[in-house]
Amino acid sequence: MASILLKHIYKEYTHSKKEAKKINEGDLSPFAVRDFNLEIKDGEFVVLVGPSGCGKSTTLRMIAGLEDITGGELYIGDVYSNNIDASKRNIAMVFQNYALYPHMNSYQNMSYGLKLRKIPKVALDKEHHVIYTVDKDRIKLLKKQIKEAKTPEEVEPLVKELEKVENDKCVPKMKMVHYSKEEIDERVQKAAEILDIKHLLDRKPSDMSGGQRQRVALGRALVRDPKVFLLDEPLSNLDAKLRASMRSEIVKLHKRVKTTFVYVTHDQIEAMTMGDRIVVMKDGIIQQVGSPSEIYDNPMNTFVAGFIGTPQMNFFDVKLIAKAKEVVITLPNNKEVSISLKDLRDIQDEYISGEEKELTLGIRGEHLVLGDKGIDATVSFVEILGNTTNILCKLDGSEIEFNVTVQERSELTSGDKVKVSFLGKNVHLFDKETGKTIYKYGLEEVKDEK
Repeated sequence: MASILLKHIYKEYTHSKKEAKKINEGDLSPFAVRDFNLEIKDGEFVVLVGPSGCGKSTTLRMIAGLEDITGGELYIGDVYSNNIDASKRNIAMVFQNYALYPHMNSYQNMSYGLKLRKIPKVALDKEHHVIYTVDKDRIKLLKKQIKEAKTPEEVEPLVKELEKVENDKCVPKMKMVHYSKEEIDERVQKAAEILDIKHLLDRKPSDMSGGQRQRVALGRALVRDPKVFLLDEPLSNLDAKLRASMRSEIVKLHKRVKTTFVYVTHDQIEAMTMGDRIVVMKDGIIQQVGSPSEIYDNPMNTFVAGFIGTPQMNFFDVKLIAKAKEVVITLPNNKEVSISLKDLRDIQDEYISGEEKELTLGIRGEHLVLGDKGIDATVSFVEILGNTTNILCKLDGSEIEFNVTVQERSELTSGDKVKVSFLGKNVHLFDKETGKTIYKYGLEEVKDEK
C-alpha cells in the first residue's frame, strides 16, 4: 500500500496548427492538466470525475507512468516517481475494455503477468548460505558526497569511509528470479476466491459476460499485490444492472484488500456511491475535492452543482438585495421572494452590503415543495420513475423550466397549475460572473488551497 502526492502537476501535448492558433487566441488551454494538487492517503478510495476531456484519464496515466509529466512532482509513497519506469512502480491498472487475451482462459490471463515478472531474492551458495556483497548504494552516496565536498578536511573522512565500505561485504546479494508455479497458483486461487470467479478459471473471455470479464481483469490486477490500484472507467461497457452490481463488488474489494484505489469515471452516480473522496475536474483543473456529502451539499461553483446530482440542479438568474434581516430575491419573471438571513447559510459580507447583486440561484428538485403557496408554475411534463416522480415545470411569466422531484406518485398532468415553495437552507447562491458560491464556506476552501 502507498500514499500518492501530486504537486503542481501539468500535462501538455503536442498541438496541431489549428489548436496552436486557438491557444494563441486564448480560446484553448495548452494544458490537458493544469496545476493539479492532490494528496491521496494510504488505503483511500479516491474518484476522479468529470466530463469527457477534463483530464481525469490523463492524470491516471501519469500516475501509472504511461504518460510523461510536463511539470510538477509525483510521489508514490515517499518516492519521487516522475522518472520511474511504469513497470517498476508496482501499480496495477484496470482498463475500460478489460484488455484480456482472447486466446487465454481466465487462469492464464490472471497468471500471465506473474510469469513474466521478476522479483528480488536473496542469493545463496551451493551450501545454501547467504552470499554477501558490498553496499553499492552506500558507495554511490559516498562518491557523490566526495565530489560535492569543498575542502580537504571534508574529503578525508569520506575517503576513509569509502575505502572501508568497498572492502566490507555486509549486504545480502540479491538476484532477480521468476515466481514459482506454486506461488503463481496460490495468488491466482486467492484472487479468484476473493472475486468469486473460481468457477470461471477455465473459461475464455468469449464464454463470459461483461461482468465476469471485468472480475477477471480485476483479478489480474489483484494477483500482483500492488501498492496502488488504478481503474480507468472499468464499468463503462456494462449495462445498468451489471454496473450497479459491480459498483458494490469493487467497494467490497477495496475494503477487503485495504489498498489505495484511484478510480476514474464520468458517471457521477459511481463517484457518489464508491469514493471516500471525490475530485471533480473540468478543463484539466480541479474544481472541488471532498467527500460525496460535502460535494453534494456544499458545491463550490455552478459547474460542480450542476454536474453532481440527478436530476441536475435547477438554476435561475436572479437579483438579490439585502434589507434589514432578510434578503429579497427577484426571480426571472420579476416576482420577489423574501428569505430571512437566519434561514440561509452564512453569506459573504460583500453580497449583503445593501447593493443589488446579480446572482445565480440553484436548488435541487427534491428540495422544491408543491403546495398551496409559493411561486406560480405550470406543469410541462411528468416522468414517473417508480419510487420517485420528476415533474418538469415552467415558471409562469417566463420561459424558464425547472424540475420538481417528489417521492410519491403524482396525478398531475401537462398544463396543470401548481405553486412551488422552498426552504432557505436548501438554496445555493452563486456569483453570476464567476460562478463561485457566495457562501462563506467558499472562502474557507480558498484558504485551504493557499
